[in-house]
Amino acid sequence: MKVGIIGLPSCGKTSVFNALTGGHAQVHAFSASTHTEPNVGIVAVPDWRQDWLNGLYKPKKTTYATIEVVDVAGLVPGQSHKDGFSPQLLAHLRQVDALVHVVRAFKDPSVPHPNGSVDAFRDAELLELELILADLSVIERRLEKIDQEIQRKKGLERTESEAEKMLLLEFKEYLINEKPLRQVKLSAEQAKLMRGYTFASQKPLMVVANIDESEINKPDLHTMRKLEDFAQAKSAPLLVFCAKIEMEIAQLDESERAEFLTAIGIIEPSRDKLVKAAYELLEVIPFFTVGEDEVKAWTITRGTHAQEAARKIHSDIARGFIRAEVVPFDALKQCGTWVAAKDKGLVRLEGKDYVVQDGDCINFRFAV
Repeated sequence: MKVGIIGLPSCGKTSVFNALTGGHAQVHAFSASTHTEPNVGIVAVPDWRQDWLNGLYKPKKTTYATIEVVDVAGLVPGQSHKDGFSPQLLAHLRQVDALVHVVRAFKDPSVPHPNGSVDAFRDAELLELELILADLSVIERRLEKIDQEIQRKKGLERTESEAEKMLLLEFKEYLINEKPLRQVKLSAEQAKLMRGYTFASQKPLMVVANIDESEINKPDLHTMRKLEDFAQAKSAPLLVFCAKIEMEIAQLDESERAEFLTAIGIIEPSRDKLVKAAYELLEVIPFFTVGEDEVKAWTITRGTHAQEAARKIHSDIARGFIRAEVVPFDALKQCGTWVAAKDKGLVRLEGKDYVVQDGDCINFRFAV
């Protein structure tokens, strides 16, 4: 899974990247007009259930679920319809599964705002418009060519191209009305037709308000209400985040973090909240394989069947699938051990069509 961090220059998105990854990427003057290569890092998904399983099994190895985080250069206002986003930037945006839009809500005279003043709501709308215009440009270029293609095709191929054109025209209408494509509900067949486009405004989006450290426990209510309205209208969750402090927390030794969090009145780092929220945004869940050798979290799309979940581990396990021994995490925790859960009849044998649930602990039986 990949999550892309986007934002206008000087919004603090690279500080958010550093806070998530514990990295030390350059945090100034990282804009699309001067940079083409993104910052990339891997983030472990925190899960207290896996921490408990580690305590139970004391495994030789522990593997958490991870998210790849891609911090693209700051999107310069007007770039999408002036010269167009660079092919490199668009390629990076298209490769991610979801977008984290960092909006500047902090004031710092030493970091000038590209628009001369701090207005989180204005910036949120501006960048969303940039994504919409970028998608509109793609659709208009495609529509210029598609009629000629339709004339050359016959039968099923022609029918599919005509359906593609009609859907593109529907998308164009949405975009002209400044509505993101993530709000368009598609059937499975329509989604298949559009699969090759990877529109930026179609990707799941989270809005992150980057606030000043003085507002950690008391953010500006007027600004937050406006951003909440924006996020709700754009079908996006909103998270409040102080990138400066979170970056400092991420770079502390583990032994110092708890004391620092207590001192500033934070129960859970916003970093952890953001990672969890991104996991939920992508509509994925973990299941666990457990034992003395390894406790590992595996990431699957919500609604995945047992045989497909087995494929995440190895194709041979899916091919030779017999049964899945399943115990829900809560049942395992309540009983204390797998054997105790089995004695109480809480370990179930499930077939290949079983829909794996969030936090299931699974042992796959297979033969190849």
